[in-house]
Amino acid sequence: MAKPTLQCILSVSMLLSLNACAEQAEQIDATQSNPEVVVGGQRLTLENHAQRCALRKPDQSLFTLDMPWPCHLSIDRKGQPRVENFNNAQIIIVQHFAPEPAPSQECRSQYQAIRHIEGRLEASMVAHGGRCLLGAMDQKNFVALFTW
Repeated sequence: MAKPTLQCILSVSMLLSLNACAEQAEQIDATQSNPEVVVGGQRLTLENHAQRCALRKPDQSLFTLDMPWPCHLSIDRKGQPRVENFNNAQIIIVQHFAPEPAPSQECRSQYQAIRHIEGRLEASMVAHGGRCLLGAMDQKNFVALFTW
């Protein structure tokens, strides 16, 4: 009798894991519908450039990042691309998520901050983590990767 119960529990937990992965994928796909952000008065568009993440500037030049495609803009609590203001600079974060195949619940993530300062864009180093959830990030994630 215990064996069918254990199988049932494992089946239910696998379904819940798959459901969580599907919801996460839907959330990530939802950010693709708004791949633009205004920084320093420039509309930047996130796009795929030779399987790397890049920001297209209004003059059509590319600012290529050190992360693989697909990427997503960090969002604020309202679900809009977040622009953080700090020390006379505007900063955005671009994120890349790499969930492991099911049934694993592991996920690798990368993010890179980009600041508009003194009329130019500068990218930070790439930070790595295990968080693959969309949502508001703390201000330190925007500013700590730069030397001020």
